[in-house]
Amino acid sequence: MRILSLSHRLMHPSIDNHNIFNSPSVFDYEAIVVDIGGIAQTIQNAISANESYLTYSDRQIVNGESLDDVIGIKDILHQRQEEFTKALENGSIVVAFIDAPAQITGVKGFQGLDRYFFLPAPIGINWDHSTIKGGEGLALSISNDNHPLVKVLEVYRNELLYRSYLNENAPGIAGKVEIIARSSGNAVLAAEFNALNGRVIFLPTPIPSLSQTTSQRESEAFVIAFPELFKRMDTPPPSWIQEINIPELDALEAKENLRKTELERVKESLAEATSLADSKRNLRNILWTKGDHALKLAVIECAEIIGFSVSETLKNELILSSHERELFTVVDGSTEAVDMSPHYILRSQIDNVIEKENQAPRGLIIANGQRLTKPEERQNEISDPLRIAAESIGYAVLTAQELFNITIAALNGLSPESLEEIREKLLSTDGIVDLTEIYSKSD
Repeated sequence: MRILSLSHRLMHPSIDNHNIFNSPSVFDYEAIVVDIGGIAQTIQNAISANESYLTYSDRQIVNGESLDDVIGIKDILHQRQEEFTKALENGSIVVAFIDAPAQITGVKGFQGLDRYFFLPAPIGINWDHSTIKGGEGLALSISNDNHPLVKVLEVYRNELLYRSYLNENAPGIAGKVEIIARSSGNAVLAAEFNALNGRVIFLPTPIPSLSQTTSQRESEAFVIAFPELFKRMDTPPPSWIQEINIPELDALEAKENLRKTELERVKESLAEATSLADSKRNLRNILWTKGDHALKLAVIECAEIIGFSVSETLKNELILSSHERELFTVVDGSTEAVDMSPHYILRSQIDNVIEKENQAPRGLIIANGQRLTKPEERQNEISDPLRIAAESIGYAVLTAQELFNITIAALNGLSPESLEEIREKLLSTDGIVDLTEIYSKSD
């Protein structure tokens, strides 16, 4: 597990130290440490040009508009806001060294900026003066001995210089805070909150310049604490651990493996059953969906059931084939009568074939008109202009409801001869196709 630390120098090979400007994307980390006051100071340094900063990809930071190889402070700060939000949505843990809220002024184009601008809070809570109070002190007492970050607090218990505390009586806090440590005067110095899908944990600040030894111990404490916060071990066990004998473990592991094998078989059987059921459930989609995804897929399912071969051109044009005769097929759905939209698409496809092959292919439009109305209550599924165009130019139009009825008849055992007759009629009819007489013979 790699840890990202912003403006708080930690000394360990698995910790990446950066500032708010040169950090990689925050959401790529699940363990994050931030120094609220240190980040604010970095921003002020950039505003006043006391220091020069680059982004992770070496773009120059400027207090102005982004252009070419420079990026404005406001844009990188907005980016960090989004990254911290996404990190917490992903379940990350942010450990923040608490500091008093204060405005950060001077960033061009970013009004209302404060020290906690980047850190999402739980619903009903704001990281403002009502929740975080200014105060200074040196002593703390642990309230929750089992919390993993107690390891960190113990490192600099004697090198503490807290600058703020949490007001546990602030609006919205009740029931949403787990207190880790208090001051000698009972103020909350360390506490944990759930935020989005992750957690925000506040710690008091140590003295500004820890000794190298203390800093190393603090870093190691963070490396140990984060896996415990995620309730997992961060390193694999040594190889020899498998050689340690535990009574009855071999028999239990054999039973475990047997159940895993049985579970895999059940999963495979379930996947097969689900796939078969889905192929039938999806047939209903032809009665209410539209467009080249759901409706087209349902049309393909139905067409294959009634005996057509299905293919697509490189342009994803749908072709239904029977005995080497092809139908260029366009599908369309509407809450009203299907208008001329599919006609223009089909005409374009037919014209392209004529231009390349000097022959006109047959065409078919599947029209799912009044698609949100019960099938038996539909009165006007195909517009008159579309009907007239089909009759005069020479292609077939079939309602989605009619195709569904044919499909159900086929599943109920409609004879191969009747299905052949249906395919032939679709391949030869100009105008609206009525197949009721054919598929109702078997009723």
